[in-house]
Amino acid sequence: MERPMDEMLQRAAGRIRAHMPGHSGRAPLGETELYRLDTTETSCTDNLYAPESGILKAQILYARSMGSAACIFLHNGSTQGVHAMLEMGLRDGDTVILPRNAHLSAQSACILAGLRAVWIPLSMTEDGYPYIRPEDVLQTMKQTPEAKCILLTRPDYYGGCIPLETIAQEAHAMKMRLVIDEAHGAHLHYLHDFPDAGASGADVWVQSVHKTLPALTGSAVLHLADPDDLPRAMEVIRREQTSSPSFLLMRSVDDARAYMETQGRDHLARVCAEGEHLRRKLPQWGYADPTERWQEITGYRFDPLHVVIEAPQGGRALMRALEAAGADPEMADDRRVVLLYGAGTPVEIMEKMEDLLEAVPACRAPARMFPDPGPCPPCVLSMREAALADRAWVRWGEAEGRVCAQAFGLYPPGIPLCMPGERITREILLRVGAVPPQDRFGMKGEYVQCVEPSYLTLTGH
Repeated sequence: MERPMDEMLQRAAGRIRAHMPGHSGRAPLGETELYRLDTTETSCTDNLYAPESGILKAQILYARSMGSAACIFLHNGSTQGVHAMLEMGLRDGDTVILPRNAHLSAQSACILAGLRAVWIPLSMTEDGYPYIRPEDVLQTMKQTPEAKCILLTRPDYYGGCIPLETIAQEAHAMKMRLVIDEAHGAHLHYLHDFPDAGASGADVWVQSVHKTLPALTGSAVLHLADPDDLPRAMEVIRREQTSSPSFLLMRSVDDARAYMETQGRDHLARVCAEGEHLRRKLPQWGYADPTERWQEITGYRFDPLHVVIEAPQGGRALMRALEAAGADPEMADDRRVVLLYGAGTPVEIMEKMEDLLEAVPACRAPARMFPDPGPCPPCVLSMREAALADRAWVRWGEAEGRVCAQAFGLYPPGIPLCMPGERITREILLRVGAVPPQDRFGMKGEYVQCVEPSYLTLTGH
């Protein structure tokens, strides 16, 4: 009998993990027969969309533990939470301010809800770290007073956390709702002196529990600062999320909370200490930690669970060497590898990763830099209009002046050069041409997806 999924997962289970999920393959409160517990809504269980017993109590306990006024368990990851955060406070045609490095789910929410997006420009350090400057956030807010909501991402994929307090104060003074995609930060509340989004003034924030806490993949929580937002949030979630939620995922969220309240906070401190120990040893092996330099440039704080390793041989080369030795990092770019640990990561796994790094020679190779993404191109259509318009694949060298129908750009860093509805400029095409096809996303070979000119003529654009 063939069981390809089981065979694939069994192979992966025995490797050294430096990536999500945050349980690192260990059940936080002891192993359980998952099939025996998998069930649905019955008189013995509960209903996520009208909770009265187990789910209701678990959500109350989680909100109390994390310092939010109310929360909702999600089983479609933070993607569902981002949709809910934007749709619950906005209507068709409303304006939302988004960072250019926002997750794809924010773009999708604008398409689904018909929202107008205004983009915060992106900055990059000289060594290619993409970030959003707080002063650019505030400037974009002043230039867009009609916006009803602003979304920011923290931590980013490298662990960078933009300071929120001043932004939150200004947003509330301008009657804007501040919502935070804190998918990588479910553990922040349990760190000493590292405030999460709620403590920094956010109105609504979403966290992927599985990324850094010991919950199953796909589990997340939407947090509310105002309990009066609960009915509207539930209305949006019920409309877009399956009517058959996973009790196993919700149970893993509750277990993650119980673990953190008992033994998890202490273990998280040990994991952070081991991560700092690894950073201090990097120079001995020919590597470096760039986050101290980035912190001085950006004013960001960096999450201790993200260990960023600058590799002279290139990030992808180091990642291949680690994978060949049986270890899997979270991600790599041309210069760096990112290790992501969780509150459930055994310290011995981190020690094994240290041994591998010590054994991998840090040979120097020519460093390649991705081009700066440049300014946002002019917007012709809303993202919803462009996503639903007639479209065609156009050779990228012939796409100048066309209107983008599907986001595309360079990976890494995975930040779109052009969004749906924006006009493709010559500058963008030059940036695309500067990297090989395997370093591009949103394209099919040498082609990009564009809105048909006939649609633009028909709609008067």
